[in-house]
Amino acid sequence: MIGSDYVLEAHNIYHTTEVDTGGCFNGGGQSALVLKGVHLTVHSGEVMAILGSKGSGKRALLDVIARRSEGSSRGQVLLNGAPLTKSLFQQRCGYVTHACDFIPGLTVSQTLHYTPTILGGYLKSSKVRQVLADLALSQVSHKKVENLNISEKRRLAIGIQLVRDPVMLLLDEPTQGLDPLSAYLLISILSNSAKKTGCGILLSLEKPRSDVFPFLDRALFLCLGGAVYSGGTRAMLEYFHGIGFPCPQLENPLMYYLCLSTVDRR
Repeated sequence: MIGSDYVLEAHNIYHTTEVDTGGCFNGGGQSALVLKGVHLTVHSGEVMAILGSKGSGKRALLDVIARRSEGSSRGQVLLNGAPLTKSLFQQRCGYVTHACDFIPGLTVSQTLHYTPTILGGYLKSSKVRQVLADLALSQVSHKKVENLNISEKRRLAIGIQLVRDPVMLLLDEPTQGLDPLSAYLLISILSNSAKKTGCGILLSLEKPRSDVFPFLDRALFLCLGGAVYSGGTRAMLEYFHGIGFPCPQLENPLMYYLCLSTVDRR
């Protein structure tokens, strides 16, 4: 359980990196500005979604915050007012990507138990049982990792980070490839975990469903690396209404404003 409040802030983030231009003869990509003055704030216990189409800069922003990006960046990333260095991120935060390789032959429970943490003995076992229950993995705790389905694997990857008690958790497209029910389950689990432990959650979504809207406290809409909106989800509806773009009553507000903020670069 996290004992105090934490705030993750990103101020005026610019990032330049090499991008694939898709050419057949140029032998690679070219340098491009992929983030342009982005701001965000996430508090303990909140879930924030980074929303944008492919190429909008979602993953680049997560990588910049996690201090694992390639290229050059400027701006500030702060954790409780202190610069979030790579070392501090590794100590206090977690990052769930799609490139999580499990050790074959281990069970779900063993995988969590062998994750390095400051806990040991009974406290470690108790923490593993808690994470299994929170992630709806208790029923498959003795199942070998190679026999898990994609939803179970995604939740186990999250569990590996949660067992370390991070104060902030970043997730790159956690619902990608999941069926609607599994996606709903995953987002609801993350929301419950944030409220229960006080961990701040920052995740990227490309095609958000309407049923996940109640679980999101904040949203950041990206378009070509720039922020169209960054703030609370409730204030979001008022903001777009105030500038002349009210959300139709039967529309999914996440997808509606995502479509409005998407540019066809063709």
